[in-house]
Amino acid sequence: MGGLLEFAARFGTEERCIEHLAGLRWPGGFVCAGCGGRNAWRLKGRPRVYECCDCHRQESVTAGTVFHRTRTALPKWFLAAYLIGRDKRGVAAKFLQRELGVAYQTAWTMAHKLRHGLSEDPAHPISGLLEADETFIGGRGDPTSLGRSLANPDKSLVVVAVEKVSAPRDKQGRHGHAVKRQHGFYAGGARIAVLPAATAAELGAFLKANVAARSHLLTDGFKSYQGRDAALGEHLKHTPAIQDKAANAGEFFPIVHTVFSNIKAWLVGTHHGVSAKHLPRYLREWSYRFNRRNLPDGLDCYLIRRAVECATITYDQLTAGVMSGGAIRNRRLPVPVAEPALAG
Repeated sequence: MGGLLEFAARFGTEERCIEHLAGLRWPGGFVCAGCGGRNAWRLKGRPRVYECCDCHRQESVTAGTVFHRTRTALPKWFLAAYLIGRDKRGVAAKFLQRELGVAYQTAWTMAHKLRHGLSEDPAHPISGLLEADETFIGGRGDPTSLGRSLANPDKSLVVVAVEKVSAPRDKQGRHGHAVKRQHGFYAGGARIAVLPAATAAELGAFLKANVAARSHLLTDGFKSYQGRDAALGEHLKHTPAIQDKAANAGEFFPIVHTVFSNIKAWLVGTHHGVSAKHLPRYLREWSYRFNRRNLPDGLDCYLIRRAVECATITYDQLTAGVMSGGAIRNRRLPVPVAEPALAG
């Protein structure tokens, strides 16, 4: 897709947005959830609602999606997805408030609902040679929560696993400066999560859920990666590196620490800091964008599709920090048309 003008021409009216959502909801044409009927008409007074011609069951194109029962015009939702998906830095709710002409609470809710639909497919884990490490976000300078302590409720433990991809050399057989600093590798895909504690059970569960079997994992000498509860030896090859001092971590594991730096700069630069309660959802957006950073046309259409495929979440759930259900997708495939039986 082209730029903003082309996007506005395509999705600038409520009618065009409804048609697009209907195409995502029923890829092969309307299918009644009640009787399976294929014919429907739209209600004149409620244009988002389709009514089955056979059983008269009514179904909205936004029902059960991130747009469920929204009173905000659909073109504003689509524009929010465009603005969030097109800038690699993302956008803050205050920016959406100004550009969409809505209240701050509405802009904040829209942004978080769109983030809610973003998650990685567990059927496609990262693989190959990887780095993994943990960092802490928030709670800085609190004398009661030093080191790995999570006594401060604003301090969150974040773990990242990232693929190390061997970088090609130029015609002179050399690497660029950035790749040279990372010992001839660059970052591939990544997985990120907020964990309640850096125990062997928590780290092991995260890695086994997100890293393909028989991969080669590089970590520091932290004992939780080697513990019996982590049980990584049965899943992948694990090589711990003793880095001596913490200051050497960036030299031993340059890629994952570059990722940490980018995440923290994004949280401060774009959002001016976030609360621990909402951090997992912001990290979900960052991870989704990072893993699709090479897409030529941005993420806007992906955000709209995921908003249709994922279950809704309410404002009360958002403010409470609820995360469940965001990864559950309802992939809508075209319904096959039955062939007529052969006579005789």
